[in-house]
Amino acid sequence: MKTFIKSILISGLIVLQGCSKDLLEQRPDHVISENLVLNSVEKLDKLLTGTYNEISRNTYLGRILYKRAAVKGTDFRFVETTYNPRDYELIAYKYEESSNNNGSCEDLWIQSFKAINNLDLIINNIEAAEGNAAEKQKILGEALGLRGMIYFDLARTFTYPWLKAGAASQGLPLKLSSEEIVTERSSLGVTYDQIILDMQSSLDMLEENSWDQGSTQYLTKTGVKALLARVYLYKEDWENALKYAKEVISARGVENLMGVDSYGFEDYNSESLFELSITTQNSLGSNGLGAQFDFKNGGQGDIIATQTFVELLGAYEGDPRAALLEEDKEGTNAAFIKYVNRSDGGGLSAHNIPVIRLSEMYLIASEAAANGAGGGDSEATNYLNILIGKRTTNFLANQAIETGEALKERIAEERRRELALEGHGVYDYIRRGKDINRPVDEHVNTGVNVSNLDVQATDNRTICPIPASEIQASGMEQTEGY
Repeated sequence: MKTFIKSILISGLIVLQGCSKDLLEQRPDHVISENLVLNSVEKLDKLLTGTYNEISRNTYLGRILYKRAAVKGTDFRFVETTYNPRDYELIAYKYEESSNNNGSCEDLWIQSFKAINNLDLIINNIEAAEGNAAEKQKILGEALGLRGMIYFDLARTFTYPWLKAGAASQGLPLKLSSEEIVTERSSLGVTYDQIILDMQSSLDMLEENSWDQGSTQYLTKTGVKALLARVYLYKEDWENALKYAKEVISARGVENLMGVDSYGFEDYNSESLFELSITTQNSLGSNGLGAQFDFKNGGQGDIIATQTFVELLGAYEGDPRAALLEEDKEGTNAAFIKYVNRSDGGGLSAHNIPVIRLSEMYLIASEAAANGAGGGDSEATNYLNILIGKRTTNFLANQAIETGEALKERIAEERRRELALEGHGVYDYIRRGKDINRPVDEHVNTGVNVSNLDVQATDNRTICPIPASEIQASGMEQTEGY
């Protein structure tokens, strides 16, 4: 397919607002000479900046991945009111994916490879470019870390979880050069090896964090360690997941966890490890995350919390996460407003996008320990209770005391509270082999077929098929089950 045959030459540098699919086929007349870009560290740095922007687009982290993760789980649903949801987005919510009707999966696939193509150009050309050696190393480190992150997001969206068949399962086509044409899928083991190699190589090149305000808008050493903890968690490598989570916790510490009186999602809050910067120049307006969940001031507000999630948030006394519930389109308090527009007028998605936060590190450390790493259940309970202590005014009544499987379920429940609308949702169910069960009375007037409310974790529709256009053009093997 065009995704692999045509590289997206300097799309992030020239078109900061993103590229249409036409740009996959042809190069704009006004594009500056490719050699001038590839031979200049300064211009490769601008290409890297543009690639951060590509990652924040609505067809990747700016909407599709986070929204899809939410509505395919148990805690959020669509609302059909004045501004009805888009049909292609309802496909995921209804579990109606097919190889020829995959909703927003194709957009996510194309946008991800746009960014990967840019990063390949940087990675393949930075060494020979003219410029400062230290700056070259920093650019290469960020580019490798970002490529690993994108391939990880593609893996958890387009391949079955590690739990199903481990390393032998179908993986991704790995395009590691801007000149390369790739039509074969690797195994999942090889895919994860490449993700980890990119991130580990990135670690060796990046400096320690400065922790200056705004520094986490770029991928830093601690940000990469946090992403590695997440990758190892999905790979069920509990020892390494715990190792990297603990390194991040050691670098930041409990004093940087938000508390009951300081819980909020302003830009670069104390928990920020990596977040995407959104300004007036790249705000997605009504297409961004904020507008998807908030209907005030012209927002769409077409995703609201289920009663199951509302009750989950109400379990702890004084839980600040429950305070994020506001009035929704149906007149109840089920709009979960985590993404708040920083401007008073237009630009309903004028807010940064959190990619990974400190609280997730405590949850990863806890889950890894509960699965046998480190000190086992006692260490798992300790990390979990540190976070719970920051989320309730009555810790004694709400502290975790469970062990074994009950403790694992308690950790999963806490992940639902803490990481809602941050791109976890359905992924947390399927990576743990837990079926998705959605009560009928929570999904009325949504158009969902009752037979699709309860979905097994191993169902092929929990993941995206490879886009049919890709299969037809390249002869790539389609995902088993599609």
